[in-house]
Amino acid sequence: MAKRPKAPPPAPGSPAKPQGRPGTVHTSAYLPEAVYEALRLAAFKERKKINDIVVEGIDLALRKRGRRK
Repeated sequence: MAKRPKAPPPAPGSPAKPQGRPGTVHTSAYLPEAVYEALRLAAFKERKKINDIVVEGIDLALRKRGRRK
């Protein structure tokens, strides 16, 4: 699979892009409401962020498909 190209540096005088975590890419997903509520409840009970649980699930799904860290 092709690597994602790096974004060119911003033009001088352009508004600053919000800084994310280094080495991460922002994405979004549409979830059924019941799934979102289950994630929210699990995150609350485990004192984690929803993002942490979602990334954990993605890692499991990719390992199942042969991805190694």
